[in-house]
Amino acid sequence: MTKNRIISWLSCLLLALPHTIKAQAEKTEFNLSLKEVLEYSLKHSFSIQQATYDQQSAKFKEMEVMSSGLPQVTAEGQYQNFPNLPTQILPGELLGQPGSEIEVQFGTEYNANGAIKVNQLLYDQSFLTALKASKSSRELYQLLKEGTEEDVIYEVSTAFYSVLQLEAKLKVLDSNLQTLDHLEQLMKVQMENDLVKKTDYGRVKVNKVNINTEYQALDASLKQQKNYLKFLMGMPITNEISLRKGESIEEINLKSLQNARVDQISLKIIDKQKALTQLEKQSIIAQYYPTLSLFGQQMWQAQRSEFNFFDGNEPWFQQTYWGVQLEIPIFDGLRKHRQIQQSKVALDKISLEKTQTNRQLDMQFVNAKKQLLNSLKSVNAQEVNRELAKEVYQQTRHLYQEQVISLTEFLDAEQAYLQSQNNYFNELIKFKVAELDLLKAQGNLKTILNQ
Repeated sequence: MTKNRIISWLSCLLLALPHTIKAQAEKTEFNLSLKEVLEYSLKHSFSIQQATYDQQSAKFKEMEVMSSGLPQVTAEGQYQNFPNLPTQILPGELLGQPGSEIEVQFGTEYNANGAIKVNQLLYDQSFLTALKASKSSRELYQLLKEGTEEDVIYEVSTAFYSVLQLEAKLKVLDSNLQTLDHLEQLMKVQMENDLVKKTDYGRVKVNKVNINTEYQALDASLKQQKNYLKFLMGMPITNEISLRKGESIEEINLKSLQNARVDQISLKIIDKQKALTQLEKQSIIAQYYPTLSLFGQQMWQAQRSEFNFFDGNEPWFQQTYWGVQLEIPIFDGLRKHRQIQQSKVALDKISLEKTQTNRQLDMQFVNAKKQLLNSLKSVNAQEVNRELAKEVYQQTRHLYQEQVISLTEFLDAEQAYLQSQNNYFNELIKFKVAELDLLKAQGNLKTILNQ
């Protein structure tokens, strides 16, 4: 290796090293249980962060409404220049010239004024109603955030179980590939010694290729599902995660059926929307009430023939006044009346929506209970099947060790046992998802965090 090639190789290595270090620094690995996944999601989920921003915005909106009831103070100033003074026509009688009109110019060329205005609302029923509405709106966004948290818990938990299910299937396929690889090597030796047909050997190779193709597709699906889970969690896609099943996943019981059903967030949101619509109606009715406000103004004015406003010896004339203003609505072309009618229709729609939501929740609750019971039966059936397959596998292994049966029969029994384990785990995951559906229908989804 020449000196120039060594220098070139070292230069490439040094250039690539920072990128390698950066990639390793950006790549973080996590080993998480379901509870840890949910806790991370509740802190970093994009949906929850957006709901938090909406909640903060509602809080500031309430403060904005409150500010309209505080004193409103403004300051203003104005400068006017009249190159040509305005002309007025006066009757000649005023100056001893009856029967004539006299042109007279009034004012000065340079004029300036400044003023401070104050306005304080004393009584406005619309303002009081708007204040109640803003507070109720803030409470609505709090409920919406809680609803978003429940949605995130459900979606993340479902995605978590989907990853575990794909991993279980992948494990079975991996075992199948190892078995077929072992069988292929054995049959190759047997074929070379004319103990098996070439077609039988080819059939094993074709089966191995098909399973390997299925394995690659399933492995790609697993990676995609993990990326989707990380997206739901609000975790960078570059991070690597592995999931722990935890002991609780093997707990199969009907304790969730004993939970008391509580008012779901969706119903609370509808109730709050109805309250807001009622306040909107009251706000329209409040426009029939008179409004009372206090106002005042302090004004300074200067009139100059020369531009000398900053001369302290020249006078500034003051003007001060204050008063109370009362506004009484009389007739608006029935505009408010039509708005009230629209509010009544909106309230009827919300009542109908609540009835529909109640019945939908009842349906989901009944269906979730039935699905949970059916899933329990399926899990129990697959558990029995798994134990039976295990017993057959153990017996077959003993017979194979005694050289009573062939390797193919032993491998078939082994694969049947592995498949029964996979079927059991699939039904286990279905049971957990059914349990999620029931907890959601009960309004107890957040109890997962306590498990």
